[in-house]
Amino acid sequence: MQYLSAILPLFSAIIYLCLGVSVFFLSRGQLRKVFLRFCYITFHWQFSWFLLFLLNDPEHSELICRIGYSGIIFLPVSAYETLVHYQNHSTRHIRWIYWLCFGFLISLWTTDLFMKGTHTYPFGIYPEANILHLAYLLMVCFLIVRNSVVMIKVIRKEQNPIKKKQLIIFLISTIIFCFSSIDYLLNYPSLIENINFQFYPFGVFFITLSLLVFILSHFITLNLTLESRVAQKTIQLKESIEALKKAANTKKEFIANVTHELRTPLTLIRGWTDYIIGGESGTVSDPLLNIIDKINLQTLTLTEKINELLKVSRFEAGMAKLTLSWVDMDTYISQIVSSFRGLTDKNGIQLVYHCEPDIPPMLMDKEKLKDILNNLVRNAYKFTDTGEINVAVSTREETIAIEVRDTGIGMSEELVKHAFQRFKQGDGSTTRRYEGTGLGLAIVKDSVSMMHGRIALDSTENLGTRFVIELPVHLETIAPDAIIERRQNDRRTQFRKLSHGERRTRDRRTSDLARLDNRELIKISAADKTGLTWNRAKKIEAPHPKGCLVIAEDNRGIQDFLARTLNDYTLYITPNGAAAWETIQAVDPDLVLSDVMMPFMDGYSLLEAIRLDEKTKNIPVIMLTSLTEQDDRIKGLQLGADDYLTKPFHHLELRARVKNVISQLRLYREKTRTEQLEVFLMVLASAIESKDKYTGGHVERVAGYARELAGKNNLPAHKINDIYLGTIVHDIGKLGIKDEILNKPGKLTKEEFDQIKEHPEIGKNLLSKLEIAPVAVNIAYNHHEKWDGTGYPRGIKGEEIPIEARIATVADFWDAITSDRPYRRAMPLDKAMKIMHQERGKSFDPKLFDLFMDGGDKLHMKYIDADRVKEEEALAVAP
Repeated sequence: MQYLSAILPLFSAIIYLCLGVSVFFLSRGQLRKVFLRFCYITFHWQFSWFLLFLLNDPEHSELICRIGYSGIIFLPVSAYETLVHYQNHSTRHIRWIYWLCFGFLISLWTTDLFMKGTHTYPFGIYPEANILHLAYLLMVCFLIVRNSVVMIKVIRKEQNPIKKKQLIIFLISTIIFCFSSIDYLLNYPSLIENINFQFYPFGVFFITLSLLVFILSHFITLNLTLESRVAQKTIQLKESIEALKKAANTKKEFIANVTHELRTPLTLIRGWTDYIIGGESGTVSDPLLNIIDKINLQTLTLTEKINELLKVSRFEAGMAKLTLSWVDMDTYISQIVSSFRGLTDKNGIQLVYHCEPDIPPMLMDKEKLKDILNNLVRNAYKFTDTGEINVAVSTREETIAIEVRDTGIGMSEELVKHAFQRFKQGDGSTTRRYEGTGLGLAIVKDSVSMMHGRIALDSTENLGTRFVIELPVHLETIAPDAIIERRQNDRRTQFRKLSHGERRTRDRRTSDLARLDNRELIKISAADKTGLTWNRAKKIEAPHPKGCLVIAEDNRGIQDFLARTLNDYTLYITPNGAAAWETIQAVDPDLVLSDVMMPFMDGYSLLEAIRLDEKTKNIPVIMLTSLTEQDDRIKGLQLGADDYLTKPFHHLELRARVKNVISQLRLYREKTRTEQLEVFLMVLASAIESKDKYTGGHVERVAGYARELAGKNNLPAHKINDIYLGTIVHDIGKLGIKDEILNKPGKLTKEEFDQIKEHPEIGKNLLSKLEIAPVAVNIAYNHHEKWDGTGYPRGIKGEEIPIEARIATVADFWDAITSDRPYRRAMPLDKAMKIMHQERGKSFDPKLFDLFMDGGDKLHMKYIDADRVKEEEALAVAP
């Protein structure tokens, strides 16, 4: 019985310890720590009883009981704390219950009021309670009742049915755990003897059962949650399927609408341009006819690209259908291939066609077959500069094979893998040499698949490419849903003369103007390939150019448009960034207009080269591109572009932006010239000071005073700057005075002073020769004139003296008397101010004098050394 009693608490202890550790490492949040504490306390209790029953040693039994009860005391509050955390309720009041439990713990180890000893039962030794244990039981009952009430309230408020079931099972688990408190009765031997009932091991049983119910509740909740999620996902999936069906129908409607909305204006544009080109609107001038012809070519290009997009969209939407008609394969394919012969002959490429004899007519989709051949032959022509293009037709058992082979640039193994992907091009970078949407081979692949055929691709870089298409000869049996065209001839293409004399004799619907025939495709191909090898700048000189521009643009149509739009500038038109860079270095333009996507060197690389070169870094650049993403714009501006214009753009907007950028450049150059002039004048002033020793720093101070005084007088900014620059060289005439006179330590003779008085005239003559602004000339010539007319060289007075000279006079006089001279020291400031006031209305303009000597901002003290001011103030207050 002893060992059997020990096994049960050991089993319970191990289960709780494993559960606590598992929850701690598998979950997150504060609850895992609280639950681990609860599981450890339970483990502590049950493991202590395991040792107690296993050893059954009366000598150490009391110590083991006290150790076990050290955990049991905290078990109710720990269980209660776990439940409170689980329900997200406040835990502030729990600390007081813990303090109460600490009181019971102290009593357990220091007195016999909590436990007075042990008692031996048939199943083993068990602790015997004392009077304080009753208070502990009251606390346990309080916690059980409070927790049950709280749990019931939470269950009633819960709206989620799954959560509610989980809480109910959790409440049951909690109640079962509370039944384990039946073990507390074993602490009262006399009560057990009166009841005469064997309570052990019901407590251990309830503990273990509550744990199993707790685990079961989580499994049930998990199962219900998964079922709920599966049901929700099923509903969502059904809704998604319905949405996809609606989207598919919407897509079909959209494609139908787009087909109509795009083809209608294209038909009108083509119709009216053909009408004008055909001369049916009357005589048109050659320049206008040339423009309309260019519009017509770009309309054909746009029509082709739109048709490609619509074809791909129809394939994706499942709207493409097979329409079969009887085709003489040799004749039909030969006509398509031969339509390219003039184009290939013109470019020195040999076009070879061969067909196996006696191939019978068969049912084929003529439009899709035409798309396949046109795209493959056009690709071969585009990527072949010299050599040959070979088209061969043969039969293979139940299929007909069409082979298209060229000796062009070929493809790498990586490109071959992705050749048939939509919008995938051999070179998708910004420096690609060949234009295109990347849809041609995708249309070929979709058309072949639609006709239940196969396509094979074999290519080697720099050697050529080979396509082999195999199509079934009995397509009508393989594709029973295909539409079979029974008419032998298309009524719409038959010529039918109209009887009414006023009606046109040409059939009005010989073709669909929104479709392109091979003649028009060849015209587009010829335009696409024109200029691929052209790598020189084409100069277009304007009669009276407003500036010089370099244009980097690989599209011939855009080149022509820019040339006409900017015809009042001298233009250097280049087909790529590399040619543009060479031209920029040679001609030093006022502005560069650059596309982004160009062969050999893209616009970004060109811009970077311009900004990194010391000679070209200040040339403004406007980027013209079809790239509309914000990242592309940011990249261009970060690399140093001055403006960014996306295609399509209005020609007047382009003109305005070019004009503004060039104006900014000229302003920048003017600012740079002014800064360089200022440096030059400073150097010149230094040369003056090297002759006149007393004027060390005099020029900078006078120029500073003059600038501040001009600003205080509210003169315009440009005038203030001119006065500053002019004052720098106000004494430039001293360059013509002998050094011994300028640096004479004593008083000058009359003859020597007369020579000094000549320096304004000398300064005027020097500055006039340098073509510097009149303000500088006026200052140099008139800064010794006086308000009352007693100055020199002309003796003018009042406002006859230019204001810039009056300003310079005040500044020059003040700095002269407050600075050291060869024959005297600088005057004390108080004496200098008295002299200045005496000269008000005599030497100086009273208004300017008042502004200069204003005691508020003390402009006159700005360039006086602070130590000198302190020194003179100290002397003034000294006894």
